[in-house]
Amino acid sequence: MVQRKVFENELTRLHNEILLMGSIVEDMLRDSIDSLSNRDKDLAVEVIKRDDMVDGKEIEIQELCVLIIATQQPVASDVRRVTSAFKIINNLERIGDHAVNIANVTKDLLDKKINLKEINEIKRMSEIVIELVKKCIDSYINLDIRQVEEILALEEEVDNAHHNLRRDLVQRMSCDANMIEQYSKFIFVSSHLERVGDHAINIFESVNYMVTGEYKDF
Repeated sequence: MVQRKVFENELTRLHNEILLMGSIVEDMLRDSIDSLSNRDKDLAVEVIKRDDMVDGKEIEIQELCVLIIATQQPVASDVRRVTSAFKIINNLERIGDHAVNIANVTKDLLDKKINLKEINEIKRMSEIVIELVKKCIDSYINLDIRQVEEILALEEEVDNAHHNLRRDLVQRMSCDANMIEQYSKFIFVSSHLERVGDHAINIFESVNYMVTGEYKDF
């Protein structure tokens, strides 16, 4: 009983550390888009600085997972929780990387002309992506996969938004050579947001495995 209590405490610690990492990454993603839409260099730099925090948190959680497996005697469902944690934090770290890349675009475009129309389109896409990330992290918090249809619908919205925005920006490039660099950067941002959506779905797949014991691609 004492051994099991120690193990449960370690699982709780693991859970809380993943939630903290998820919170940091969500804020980075939101701030990276805000830095772009507001042309806020200081906020972009702050997002970039937080990358080291996320990388450090990933290593810390990896070490905790190894410690749990090495020192405890987990049953099958517990093993799933610990091994799934490795995949979840890897995807969170990748989301943080995409946020950093978006923040770098902010720095690249500080002295460039930017049209409000494109900024608003990026912001609308980012709102869908952030909602998707939040729901996938919430599924981990609650170990609840019942929102699968809503989550998949959001993923489809993200994919469609990326496809439409990329198509429109390529078309605008052909009409305004002076905006080619800016439009290229926006396609770059859209691609990063689309990849964030993919990583969110990967997190949900890990949660599904934790809950059901079955691997499933969504």
